[in-house]
Amino acid sequence: MNAYLCCGVAGSELSGEEREALRRLEPGGVILFARNVADRYQLAALVAELHALPGRPYVAVDLEGGRVNRLRGVLGELPSAAQAGQAGVAAVAALGRAAGAACASLGIDVDLAPVVDVARHGGWLGAEGRCFASEPAGVAALAAVFAEAVESYGVGVCLKHYPGLGSGGVYSHQALPLLGEEVAQEARVFARLSSERRAVMVAHALAPALGEAFAPASLSRRVVATLRRTHGGPVLADDVEMGALASYGSLPERAAAALAAGCDQVLVCNALEQRSEVVAYVQRWRRREPALDSALRASAARLARFARVTPPAVPWGVVEELWERARYLAAAGATGNARAFGDGVTET
Repeated sequence: MNAYLCCGVAGSELSGEEREALRRLEPGGVILFARNVADRYQLAALVAELHALPGRPYVAVDLEGGRVNRLRGVLGELPSAAQAGQAGVAAVAALGRAAGAACASLGIDVDLAPVVDVARHGGWLGAEGRCFASEPAGVAALAAVFAEAVESYGVGVCLKHYPGLGSGGVYSHQALPLLGEEVAQEARVFARLSSERRAVMVAHALAPALGEAFAPASLSRRVVATLRRTHGGPVLADDVEMGALASYGSLPERAAAALAAGCDQVLVCNALEQRSEVVAYVQRWRRREPALDSALRASAARLARFARVTPPAVPWGVVEELWERARYLAAAGATGNARAFGDGVTET
């Protein structure tokens, strides 16, 4: 099994050709997007088919709320992290329960959330409403509430984007962000929330404040080693297709560099025709480098302890009620009837 690969798939069902390709690739994980969702019955069937592949890859989805909601087509809108954070702790817990229950109902193992980045002036993540608060303490408190709510349904979580993308002024899908000095403090939020049963996703961004001025965090042994000192769970490199890594070699070279830096797994979300090239390149490298082979074996063991049991099913009617409650609490909190909690965060 090539546990180090988490890849996307083409559409709402697997073609015979793609099914055979996945059997050969044996990825450790599969990530779903809106293109993979037609209706809830189709999606549950697709998840079950993916679980039946050799090695039973985990199935993940980005379900943060707001604009990052891959299940919009079957369940509608969810409030964003910023909206829930402003509304209060109850609204954040409701958002997490809505996400966790939906994943469990469909058999999805992992929600690639919460965002643990701190909203900073000029940062693109905050502008998109994807951050819970604008101070580390508020983010830590609310991200913990969200994560625990998701986990209460047996669904795994992934804290992102280490060491903290909040100060990044450019969109990492297009260019390489330079993080400010405050990232040294923001990285400690991940340490507060990490555990062996949670994953952490590393960003493609320069973090000179962590002692690395040349390589993006995802490709930096120094930065990943710093994370490892406080985190015993899996470490994922964000999608290596992003424009932030355009100057760091071919797609297979980027993937291998992230693994060599200490990441356990890399995401290849859209370049489906290059999935096999990534695996072939990494396999050649690990045959030449015993140290990399040993590291990937350790990575496989960490990943094997993560999200390998399908969450208990949740009735669809319950899921719909939880999504409606998440919307209601976020809207009610926005009316100003809640009291202050932390940094501009409210608690009902």
